[in-house]
Amino acid sequence: MGQQINIKTVQVGDITPHWAADYSHTIKINIEEFLGHSAVLLLFYPADWTPIVRDELPLWEELIGMSGNLKLKVFGISNDTIECHQAFAHEVGLDYIFLLSDQLNQIAEVYGLPDPSDGLGRLALVLIDEQGVIQRIEVEPEGGLARSPEAIEDVLQQVRQWYGMPTDPEVWKQERLRAMQLPHPAPLKPPTKLQLRFWGTRGSAPVSGVGYSRYGGNTSCVSLTSDSGHLFIFDCGSGARELGNYLLTADWPPPAAPGSTNGHRTVSGYILLSHTHLDHIQGFPFFAPIFKPGNRFHIMGWANPSQTLGSTLAGLMEHIYFPVSMDSLPSTLYFYSLRHEQQAMLDGTIINTVQLNHPIPSTAYRLDLGGKTIVYATDHEPRISPNSRPDAMLDDEVIDWKLVHLAYRADILIHDAQYSATELLDKVGWGHSSIEVAVDIAIRAEVKRLVLYHHDPGHDDAALDKLLAAARERAGRLGHPELEILSASDGLQIEL
Repeated sequence: MGQQINIKTVQVGDITPHWAADYSHTIKINIEEFLGHSAVLLLFYPADWTPIVRDELPLWEELIGMSGNLKLKVFGISNDTIECHQAFAHEVGLDYIFLLSDQLNQIAEVYGLPDPSDGLGRLALVLIDEQGVIQRIEVEPEGGLARSPEAIEDVLQQVRQWYGMPTDPEVWKQERLRAMQLPHPAPLKPPTKLQLRFWGTRGSAPVSGVGYSRYGGNTSCVSLTSDSGHLFIFDCGSGARELGNYLLTADWPPPAAPGSTNGHRTVSGYILLSHTHLDHIQGFPFFAPIFKPGNRFHIMGWANPSQTLGSTLAGLMEHIYFPVSMDSLPSTLYFYSLRHEQQAMLDGTIINTVQLNHPIPSTAYRLDLGGKTIVYATDHEPRISPNSRPDAMLDDEVIDWKLVHLAYRADILIHDAQYSATELLDKVGWGHSSIEVAVDIAIRAEVKRLVLYHHDPGHDDAALDKLLAAARERAGRLGHPELEILSASDGLQIEL
């Protein structure tokens, strides 16, 4: 075991030295095996679990996975042990990047990387083409920041150019957006009817008991479906269990939806995650369609820089938490990171997003489909605490104008309304809104219908009745009695 290396300092234009290193206790990686067959990218980094690495390696992982079928072998190299690498790769979800242990810094030295002064290697990369010629050596300054998405894309575009793939940023962006589209035997027809259905409307934690019988106790999950087979799922809180059971009944998909496999209809759709706090993903392991072969879901959302979406959800299904691992699921799951304020077109649906203010970024979605517009905006706190007056609009500094523009003239705005204005003053930094904020954004955005959402687990049916009445009264006092306001409840259906 150990490393084998021919030591000499190299520079761009040189042929890469030949080296071998242990990937595991039974597998040795030899760079000679790849030369002549694929390009090789070496990513040197300080150490597993350091903040800069938690930020950058998952970003490489995401962008490599979305950059086309590249002939590129990627190795992450540090002086961590094999066991440390294996644990780190499993935690952050690395499929395209293979971690190698360079405990004596021999591989780093042969490419001219400086000796670490504190025992930690320097953030650097070496890009080698298929012929073994070193095309890039980049060394970041000590204490530097993780590379930006644009810097990573620049490296991957160089590799794409070698293999005759489009390198124009707009072309590449369109390729990635097309990859997000579910494959269908035939494109879904434009719908004539839409249904919005609420499966979980609570925030923070599920609740139960007689005091919650009317509004329900499941956490966040909403579905948007059409009579031609569209399926969009907003969040996968505990309400996703009941949604999944419904999708496996004879009621879904509708007769106009295409697709069957081995004599039975399959389920395919998009899961749009606002963020990955537990109350928005805890129902995923209990979402029955992922346990059926032939079913397919494209899962999208903003990914925490320290973990990919896939690894975050897989963590819920670790053996110590759940008896079935994600790796053993028979369905097909793909994960895509959305950039905020990036537009996508999926099954004829125009999707726009903005980032909301939450302890980790939460994504608001606008879907335009069948001539209707639905906006889902939960887990959002005003940047300045509002001083609410019953007969005056909140100050402009309180309102998130990006969200107002996103929701402009929407048919339905589903908005975080976890607190009253008084409660919100005691919850600064918790990442949620009040009914006053929701009403004022709806009025400014000129939406037709506002749905109060993400109810606090401490609010029983009577408390939610009072908040709904207060919201309606506020809209009237502000001169907008025409604004229809509902309070979301488990099982609520809205036909569009």
